[in-house]
Amino acid sequence: MSIDTIEKPQTASTTLRIAVASKDDIRIDQHFGHADSFLVYDVTASGATPLGRREIAAHAEGEDEDPRQTILRMLADCKVLLVAKIGPNPQEQLAAVGIEASDMLAGKPIDTALTMTFAAKNVDHGDSPVDSSSFRLLHAMLRVTDLDRSLDFYTNQLGMQVLERRDHKKNQFSQAYIGFGDGFGQMTLELVSNWDHEGPYTQGESFGHIAIEVRGITALCDRLSAAGVKMPRPPRAQRHGENIVAFIEDPDGHQIELVQKPAT
Repeated sequence: MSIDTIEKPQTASTTLRIAVASKDDIRIDQHFGHADSFLVYDVTASGATPLGRREIAAHAEGEDEDPRQTILRMLADCKVLLVAKIGPNPQEQLAAVGIEASDMLAGKPIDTALTMTFAAKNVDHGDSPVDSSSFRLLHAMLRVTDLDRSLDFYTNQLGMQVLERRDHKKNQFSQAYIGFGDGFGQMTLELVSNWDHEGPYTQGESFGHIAIEVRGITALCDRLSAAGVKMPRPPRAQRHGENIVAFIEDPDGHQIELVQKPAT
């Protein structure tokens, strides 16, 4: 996969500090959870300057410190972390302290990845409007206490159809998509039942997010980030399937899932 590019003028005066997870010091080829050190670079329009390797063991505050906490502290001055693979939980923790972790350039040579990342982060969007001609609303997610009871209501009382249902044993939740005659051709509801949740949800807790299908997701997220939009989960490949997803927040803190489906 490659970062989306936009043919627009770029501002080249900034310096972007980027950390890299690499086993061979040549490519972006290491899983975040397997890395015990990271290469750090200052990148400008003129090229990349290596700042050395930062090792988790050398920065840990005591033997019992969680390695993830060590990483958050020792990479605090970096804006971007490039890895071969990362899960949503560590990605969200990094985003919370201002580090955008991405596995979108997995397998790329480090020099190429650094150049592409710097270029993507320095696009001058100016006042040009977002091209939303191919965007559409996909679904709204609601948390429910009893999935079977909710499915009975929506299907028998409102005439909706179950389009897809899954149990996620690893993450301990069940999920169902429901909709009307056109199925996934129109907006649907995603119902989620968390196995470890006890008692009813309040209305504020039950709303999860709305999902929007987009194109050019990495360029869009770079634009949103530059505009100060909160992004708890930068773009990443979905664990199951080929979609690329990101989560942003609106001004009131409501989560919006951005979904880029594979080109057909």
